[in-house]
Amino acid sequence: DNDDTRRKEIRLTINQAATVRFHVPVICEKPEIYVTAYTKDTIDLAWNKPNMFSIIDHPEKLNEQLKIHRRLLGYRVDIDEHKQIKLEGNQCNCILTECQPGQVYKVQLFVRTIVQNEYMNDMINNDTSDVDKPDETPSEPLSVRMLKKDDILRSFRANFEFNPHESNENTTKQRNEVQSLGKINVQWEVSDSKNISHFILQWHSSKDLSIQHKIVAANETSLTIDSCDEKYHYVFEIIIVTNDRNRLQYEPLTIPIPGEPDAPNLWLVKTSDTNFVVEWSEPKSYGIPIIGYQLFVEGKKKGDIIQVNLRRAEISSRINRTYQVNVCAITNNPLRSRSVMSQTLTVITTPTTSLIPTIYYNNDDGSPTSFDRNVARIIPLKIESINEEKLHIDWTSFLPTAEIRAYYIHYTCLNNGEIQTMKVSKRFRHSVLRGLRPGFTYGIMIMAADKNGGVLYTSDKTTVQMNAPPNAPIVAISERTTTHVKLEWRPAASYGEITVVGYQIFVNNRLAAILAHDQLTYTLTNGTPCDIYTVHVQALSNDKNIVSPMSRGVQFSWPGIKPGTFRRMNDGQTGTIIVAWEHPQLEDEMEKLLGFKLYSENLATHAVRLHGDYDASTHQATIYDLNNGKYRIWLEILSENYCVRARPIIIMSGRLNSLRIRQLSSDSAKCFIKKQKRFRSPVVNTTMPSLRHTQYS
Repeated sequence: DNDDTRRKEIRLTINQAATVRFHVPVICEKPEIYVTAYTKDTIDLAWNKPNMFSIIDHPEKLNEQLKIHRRLLGYRVDIDEHKQIKLEGNQCNCILTECQPGQVYKVQLFVRTIVQNEYMNDMINNDTSDVDKPDETPSEPLSVRMLKKDDILRSFRANFEFNPHESNENTTKQRNEVQSLGKINVQWEVSDSKNISHFILQWHSSKDLSIQHKIVAANETSLTIDSCDEKYHYVFEIIIVTNDRNRLQYEPLTIPIPGEPDAPNLWLVKTSDTNFVVEWSEPKSYGIPIIGYQLFVEGKKKGDIIQVNLRRAEISSRINRTYQVNVCAITNNPLRSRSVMSQTLTVITTPTTSLIPTIYYNNDDGSPTSFDRNVARIIPLKIESINEEKLHIDWTSFLPTAEIRAYYIHYTCLNNGEIQTMKVSKRFRHSVLRGLRPGFTYGIMIMAADKNGGVLYTSDKTTVQMNAPPNAPIVAISERTTTHVKLEWRPAASYGEITVVGYQIFVNNRLAAILAHDQLTYTLTNGTPCDIYTVHVQALSNDKNIVSPMSRGVQFSWPGIKPGTFRRMNDGQTGTIIVAWEHPQLEDEMEKLLGFKLYSENLATHAVRLHGDYDASTHQATIYDLNNGKYRIWLEILSENYCVRARPIIIMSGRLNSLRIRQLSSDSAKCFIKKQKRFRSPVVNTTMPSLRHTQYS
C-alpha cells in the first residue's frame, strides 16, 4: 500500500442541472407622484397612469424581442413605509388626512400590474406558475413637510380646470387653431393678513424651465394662469413678504397638465389569403382616460370602436393587394377626443413564395372571384450593401407602365419574422433601406401597385445577410508582476463577408499598439506602481469602415510599492546629514509595510554602507561619520512581498563639500573684481580698501 508507483489518482465529477426561470420585467417606467395641495393637516396627491407597454430582448432566442402588454390592477400609497392606502386603477389622486403639523412624511406610490398573457403567443417556454402574480413598481420616495401651527400660511392648493367645450365645430377658431385645454387655479389662505406686505407667486413648466413670477397684493388669495404646455407639469411656489421685509417660503406644488394620449405603436402579426392580423400597444395617457381604439384602412374608419382592453384586430383582405392601416386611441374628452394617429402600417398580401404566376386584380368590385390569372413581368432587383445597417435597392432596369402608382419594398427579417414595408414614389426606381440590424438575414422583394392598391408586378424574393461588425473581444489578465502585465483574448467572432484582420490596443484611452489577427496577447511593461491602467481591445475588419465595439475595459493597478519623496533636510556643513521621506503607497491595501533601510555609496570607492533599519512609522533619519567625498544615498522600502528603492540623491560630505562652497564664493568674488576693474573710474580711489584683502572675510 505504501508503493507510490501503484497509486492511482481518482477524480470525481458531479454534474448538476439547474432550471433558470425568466420573470417578465415590470413596467418600463416608474410612476411619478406629485403634491397638488396641502394644509396644516392634509396632503393632496396626484399622478398619471404610467406606460403599460414595453419591448425587451427575448430571454431564450438570440436577436429577438418580446412585446409585453400589461394591465393595470390598481395603486397603493405608502406613508412612512408602513401605512397603506389601496386605490382602484381609475383613481389618479388621493388625500392624506390626520397629518401632524410640522412633521415630515415620506410618501411612495406603488403601481400594481399584471401581464396580459393572451398576447404572448407562448413565446416563452417557461413554467408559468407565477405569471398571474401581480408586480409592483414603486415611485421615487417623496418627502412632504407639513405646515407648522404658528405658520402664517394655512393652506396652499392648485388644480387644473378644463375649458368649456364649444359645440359649434365650424367656428373660425376651431378651424384655424387648437383650442386651449384649460387653466390652472392657484389658491391660498393665511392666518394674519395685516402683517403681510404682499405675495410673490413663482411658477415654471417642466418643458422649458423658464421661471415666471407675479406680485400679488396682500388682500388677494388666488391666481389663475393659462396652461400652454400639455403633457408636462407646472411647479408653483409661494413667498410671503411681511411688513418687516422677511421672506417666508414654503413647500412647492406640482400640477400635472392633461393632454391627448401618445400615438400607439402598430405592427403586423400575420397574413393569410383572406385576412391579416395587426396588433398595437396601449399608449401612455396624460389625465384623459382612453375608452377605446379606432382602426383606419386606407384613411377610412374600419368598423366600430374597439374595446379598450383589446390590442389585436383581424382585417379581411384579398391577395396581391396593399393596405394602409392606422390606429388611434379614443378618449372621453371632447377637446382631445383622440390620440395622435399611429404610424402608417403598409400590409402587402402577396405570398412570398411561388410568385409566378402572380394573381392581380383588374377591378375593385370586392368579389373574391373577380381576378385574372396572368404571368406578371418580374421586376429585376439589384441590392448593394452600404454598411452594416443600410442596403441600396435598385430596379432602374425595370420599364414602368402607366398603371403603376407606387412601389413597395417588402422585407421580412428571417431571424425574428418581423415584416416591414416601405412605400416608394413611382418617380423613383431606387431607394435605401435603413435601420436594418447587423448580422440579420432579410428576405426582400419589390412590388408595383396600381391606384386601387392591386399588385401589378413583383420581383423575385432575394435573401441578404447584413454585414455585422465582429464581436467585441473578451479580454482577461493572464500575468501581473512588478515588471509586466500580460493580457490575452480569444479571436473575435465575425459574420458574413467580414473577417478580422487585426486588433487595436488602447491603454487609458490612447492607442498603444496595432496587432495582427493571430496575435492574441499583449504585454505592458514599465508601468508605475500603484497607478491605475484601463485597457480596451478593438477588432479590425477587412472593411475599414466596420470595426468591432470596444471590449469591456480591463482595469488594474500596477503591482508594487510607489515610494514617496526622498529628500535631504540640511546643507551638510555640520558634518551630519538629515534625510526625510514620505510614506509610500502600497498597491494592495491588505499588504503590510515592514520598514525602511538607509544606504549610502561612495562614488569614488563604490563602498556601500548600511546606516540603519527603521520601522514603518519612521520617516526621518540622520547619517553620521561620513568621510569626505561624494555619496549616493537611497532608501530601501520593504513590505511583505516587495522590496523597492526610492529615487537616490547625490550629496557632498565633509571637507570636499566645504571646499566646494568656498570655491563657489571665490569664483563669485573674482567675477566681481573683474567687473569693478572694467568699469572703474579713471580717478584712483585711495580711501577704498583693496578687495584682495576682504574677499574671504
